[in-house]
Amino acid sequence: MHRYLALASALALLTPAAALAQSGTAVSGGGAAVLTVVNVMPQPTACHVGLRLTNNLPYPVDMLVLDVVAHTDNDVVFDEMAVAFQGIKPTLNQYQKVRVVGLTCDKISRLRISGGDRCRMGPLARMSFDKGECLKQVVVEPSELIRIGK
Repeated sequence: MHRYLALASALALLTPAAALAQSGTAVSGGGAAVLTVVNVMPQPTACHVGLRLTNNLPYPVDMLVLDVVAHTDNDVVFDEMAVAFQGIKPTLNQYQKVRVVGLTCDKISRLRISGGDRCRMGPLARMSFDKGECLKQVVVEPSELIRIGK
C-alpha cells in the first residue's frame, strides 16, 4: 500500500491532470484558464484595467463570471465589479475591461479575483458543484502594472 501511495505521489508531480485532481488547484500552463492584466489606463476619476483570459483547458469556457474587488490602503474594499468571459475555445483568449469609478489607479492597492461560481465550462455546469470549483481552474498571473491575485 505504501509503495502505491509513493507511486501515485510521483505520478501527480509528473502529470498536470493528476496534480490538479490531487491538489484541487489548477496547474499553470496546460491545465488552467490564465487571467492576465493587459493594460491599466488611468482616468481623471477612475481606473480602467484590461484583463485577458486565455483558455489552456482541454474544453471551452462557455461562461465564467469573476468578481473583481478593488482595495485601497489598509486593505479597505472600495468597489466590487463582475467581469464575464464567454465562448472561449481551447487555446484562444478574450479581452474584457473593468472600470473602478471614483478611485484613480495609483490609489488602488490591489485587485482581488474571487467568485467565479457562475460558470459553465467542461464538467462544471452552473451552480451544480461546490463553491470555488470554477475559480480553482483560473490562474491569476502577477502583473507589474497593478497588484492582482486571488
